[in-house]
Amino acid sequence: MDKMGIGIIGCGEIAVAHSIGISKTENARIAMVMDTNIALAKDLGEKYNAPFTDKVEELLSSKEVEVVYIATPHYLHAPIAIKAAKTGKHIMVEKPISTNLKDANEMIEECKKGNVKLSTCFVLRYFPFIIKAKELIEKNSIGKIIAIHINSIGDKPESYWTGGYSGRAKTDWRISKEKSGGGILIMNASHNIDYIRFITGFEAKRVYSEYGTFTTPAEVEDALFATILYENGVMGAIDASSCFRGVGKLQNPAVLADKIYGSEGQIILSDPLQIYTAKNFEGLKQNEWNEIKVEQTYDLRQKYVEEFVSTVREGKEPPITGEDGRKSLEIVVAAYESGRTHKPVDLITHK
Repeated sequence: MDKMGIGIIGCGEIAVAHSIGISKTENARIAMVMDTNIALAKDLGEKYNAPFTDKVEELLSSKEVEVVYIATPHYLHAPIAIKAAKTGKHIMVEKPISTNLKDANEMIEECKKGNVKLSTCFVLRYFPFIIKAKELIEKNSIGKIIAIHINSIGDKPESYWTGGYSGRAKTDWRISKEKSGGGILIMNASHNIDYIRFITGFEAKRVYSEYGTFTTPAEVEDALFATILYENGVMGAIDASSCFRGVGKLQNPAVLADKIYGSEGQIILSDPLQIYTAKNFEGLKQNEWNEIKVEQTYDLRQKYVEEFVSTVREGKEPPITGEDGRKSLEIVVAAYESGRTHKPVDLITHK
């Protein structure tokens, strides 16, 4: 079977990681790369023996490109995706799907109209411990879920805001509210929001938050606390920060892992996975903490691309859809609105 041709739009540091994933797949190849900074496009293109350009129209007109992967600043996700859909290209877009729900809706509708598939790159779903946690929840290992605690706590260096972690692309879009959509919540915690939804299947009903910018030279928030009420009455909380010092020095990083609390135990979403259960559950010690180590035998982005390409070939919806991207964004947008108005926000108003 021929490998499906993927065109990369945006050749910064996240595209480097995605390119590695594509190169490991058996059903996809890099067909062309594009960046307005031609030096970045040239660097990535030459590494993978692919043509490069600084014009998005040139990439979208290539017959070799069947799928586009969009790894641009957030505010460009929607206009590029809509252009790609109009040219009949299937789309993988980095998270967040967009900076606002109006753009997300337009992306989803345009892809339906063009009969092309749209997927949001929530690749953390493919961590083996996340998949195992989903299995344990589905088997009722900790009883009825009572509460969920999302932690996205980090300590980003000042250089991150103008060059990411690698410094590969010098830019200021991350510090701009208009261009990024926000700070720690939309940039990082949107991953946690997504995989918690993947594990539990719960949909949020109401969000209340407070946030601010405390130590970062940016317009976007560097700390946010929020509460979530899910449609089934389960309580949730989000602690998110990019400016809490000492996080990388923790001897036990699991203390800041996401947690799911049940009537009969709890699960800590760390690697190895940790679970306590009062139930007599096969393979686990009752009334004790258990560690479950699940070997990771693949690159997360490799797995993501392989499954996306397979479903596209079969004419099916990808495992992670544009609608999944919108669901995560809906909580993010509600949290930002709540922090701005200092009032709870009912998510039904966003639908």
